[in-house]
Amino acid sequence: MRTVFFFTLLNLGLFADVQKVPEVVQIDETRYRLGAIEIDSAKRTITFPAEVEQTEVLVEYLLVTAQGKVHESVFITEVDALELNIAMKLLGYKESKELIQILDENHEATGVYFKAKDEQTKRLSRLSISVYWELDGKQYHYHPHQLINVESTASHMPNAPWIYSGSMLNKGKLQASLTGDIIAVYTDRTALINYSGEGREDDTIWLPNKKLLPPLSTPVTITLTQTNKPN
Repeated sequence: MRTVFFFTLLNLGLFADVQKVPEVVQIDETRYRLGAIEIDSAKRTITFPAEVEQTEVLVEYLLVTAQGKVHESVFITEVDALELNIAMKLLGYKESKELIQILDENHEATGVYFKAKDEQTKRLSRLSISVYWELDGKQYHYHPHQLINVESTASHMPNAPWIYSGSMLNKGKLQASLTGDIIAVYTDRTALINYSGEGREDDTIWLPNKKLLPPLSTPVTITLTQTNKPN
């Protein structure tokens, strides 16, 4: 199966340099490991470690790496966006740019958005996110909309799908891997995943829910679940 995955990656055109293809290790009939990422083809899940980075300041991101905007992200991870992108491709995700504005010749936003290629692409771009941690012997499980509030109201952010936007390639490199910005609450065209709910184009309203979040640097596990299966 690793050989099948290897050639799948090549066919997807994800790499400018074949030697950078990470090893995919089969754990059992449905689970695979890609670095620190676990892929479950039966559950349609991708699971990886992170830790709490911000609990009190306004945020624009749910997840970044150390290269990203760590001062504006709830969580931080050592998992590279490139490996996460590979895992999503292997599960059959289709990228949809429908949250991204088209730029004009001066690289200014036009107010016109890209459209999903087709209904199948739209279906296979949707996902949900879960965050797990253990603290003082207790297990906790929340979704991002519970962990981020709208500052002015102190209410949870609207519960809306997360969309695999796919970032973009720049000179053969995945932009999200270069910037380190992986999952965006405030829409980011270079992020791998974007929030689709109301307020997503406002970078002044999102505040971590300190009442629910554990202390800074607490290890957490993040699981991405594909909403719809490929046909």
